[in-house]
Amino acid sequence: MSNSKNDKPSLTGQKLKTRKRDEREKYDSTAFRDVFFQGFLECGTDLEQITKWLDGSANKLDYRRYAEPLFDILFAGGILAPGGSILHDDDDSKVSRTDMCVAKVGQDQLKSFYEVFYKLIRRYKYLEKPFGDSLKKILQFLEGFTL
Repeated sequence: MSNSKNDKPSLTGQKLKTRKRDEREKYDSTAFRDVFFQGFLECGTDLEQITKWLDGSANKLDYRRYAEPLFDILFAGGILAPGGSILHDDDDSKVSRTDMCVAKVGQDQLKSFYEVFYKLIRRYKYLEKPFGDSLKKILQFLEGFTL
């Protein structure tokens, strides 16, 4: 009988594989905003075209992950910073806000924006909760500005 232990085989030279579910994409709301504004520029001011673009680009833009910036842009025209101001980019060549939002339209276009939200939430049920959270956040910011 020998007391020497047998060495266990090692994985030297083997490539470790990572599973797709373990690979995470970096959360980048400003890149989402830039792609979003590019789509808005292509559609112009026609809300029907914007609705079609939003519906068609849902898989590419990953609304489940970027629901908060999505509603920030649709309500306020840009990503909201803490405190309620619009987050501006250091690079002046990038657009950081749009005028096609609920805050900038008149009473006549408000019903059209309602249709945009209604179609989005009916089509993508997972946007219901973030929509409510965004409304609460925006109402809190409005309360802070009216005092």
